[in-house]
Amino acid sequence: MNLCLIGCGAVARLHSRVARSLGRQVALLYASRTREKAEAYNRRFGGRGAFGSYEAACASPDVDAVLICTPHALHVEHTRLAAAHKKPMLIEKPVARTLGELAEIEAAAGESGAPCMVAENYFFKPVVRVLQDHLQRGDIGDAVFIEVNRTNRNRVEGWRADAGMMGGGALLEGGVHWVNLMVSLGGDVHAVLAARPEARLVAPFEDSLAVVFKFASGAVGRLLHSWNLLNRLRGLQGSKIYGTAGNILFESNGLFVLVAGRRRRLRFPGVLDLMGYREMLRHFLGCVREGRAPAMSLAVARRDLAVVLAAYRSLESERFERPRTVLAAPRV
Repeated sequence: MNLCLIGCGAVARLHSRVARSLGRQVALLYASRTREKAEAYNRRFGGRGAFGSYEAACASPDVDAVLICTPHALHVEHTRLAAAHKKPMLIEKPVARTLGELAEIEAAAGESGAPCMVAENYFFKPVVRVLQDHLQRGDIGDAVFIEVNRTNRNRVEGWRADAGMMGGGALLEGGVHWVNLMVSLGGDVHAVLAARPEARLVAPFEDSLAVVFKFASGAVGRLLHSWNLLNRLRGLQGSKIYGTAGNILFESNGLFVLVAGRRRRLRFPGVLDLMGYREMLRHFLGCVREGRAPAMSLAVARRDLAVVLAAYRSLESERFERPRTVLAAPRV
C-alpha cells in the first residue's frame, strides 16, 4: 500500500521509522509545502515519491491512503483535501481543537466514504490490553481508584508555542493520550474536575493539570499530567489501580505490570511495540485493505476530546463538569 505522509516534521519521522519496520506491507511517499523538504524525507526514508503540495499528493493516483501529520489546527483543511479525492485517512492526534472542528472533519470523512482513523497509539498499547484483561477477569475485584502519573519536562517551541494553533494546552496536545488511557481503563466518564498548580509556566498556556475523573462505573480516577516537571528517570513513573480485592501497579508507559490480588503475576507486555505504533499502523492498513471501520474511530476521538474540554471548563467553573460530546446550544 502506498501511504503518503502529509507534513514533514518530527511526527512524520516517527511514523516513517515505524512504517519501515513493517517491511513490504507499506511504501511511503511524502508531501510538504516545499518539494525540497518532501524530497529530503523521501531520500532519508527510502520513499517512493515526493510532492510539493498537499493538494498534489491527495489528487495523485499513486497514493492509496494518507497520514495527516500537520498541526491539529490544520486538520480540517487537510481532511477536506483527502476526502475530496476519497483517500483513506489516518489523522494525527489530537484530531481537532474543538468539537466544531471535529464535526467538520466527520462530515468530510462521511461524504468521502473512505476509512478514517485517528492516530491515537495509546489505544493500541499492549499494556492497555493486559490491564483490561485483569480488570475484566476480576483479578483485583472491582476497580475503586485509578491513579495515572505522567510528568516530564518538554521543550515547547514552534507551533506548539502558539496559543492559537494549540487551541488548548498540554492536556489537549499530549495529554489526550493519557485521557484515552484513563477511559480505556475506567470506562465512560460521568464528570471531571481539573486543578492547575500556580507554579511558573514554560508555555503561554496550561502545561500542568491534576484531573479527577468520576466514572459511570462508580470508580474514581486521578491523572497528574505535566510538561513542566523534571523527570530524571527519562519518563519512567509508577501508576496504580486499587480494587476491592487487590491492586495493580504498572509503569505508566507500560514496561511492566504487577498484579497483587486474587492472583499474583508480574508481566512485561509488548516490549517490542511498547508505545503501540506498530499495531496502530497495522490496524489502519488492514481497515483500508478490507474496507472496514477502524476501532480508533472519530467517535472515540470525540469522546476523548469532550473529556479534555470538560476539564478546561472546570478550571473556570471550579466544579465537576460533564463531558459534552455534542456542541452546546447557543444561548438566547
